[in-house]
Amino acid sequence: MDSALMGSLSDDVINQLIASARLMAIGDGFPQYVTSVSGTIPVLDMATQYMALHMASIQGKTGKGIVMEKVGELQRQYANTSNLGWLNSSKWGQLYLWLYRKYGDAGSRSRVTVIEH
Repeated sequence: MDSALMGSLSDDVINQLIASARLMAIGDGFPQYVTSVSGTIPVLDMATQYMALHMASIQGKTGKGIVMEKVGELQRQYANTSNLGWLNSSKWGQLYLWLYRKYGDAGSRSRVTVIEH
């Protein structure tokens, strides 16, 4: 895991993020391993790491869209993330989404459900 990213989080929080990320990856249909020409790829572990790092990264200033702060004369600059979607809001989420489209359950079911009312 990225120590610069996880440094301010307690071990209990990190363990909970990893456990939750693992359940999400299993729920998204990632296989444990995929065999390619070059060898075996631990896809479920990769998805778990990407999701845990994504969840950790969206908790800090970056997750709130803050891209720059200045102490003298109090300045704060925000990025426009209104049209990115949750997974596209961090590089880790983008990697998870890429892996999901390649190896997850993306082809067999939709992540969006329409509920009639």
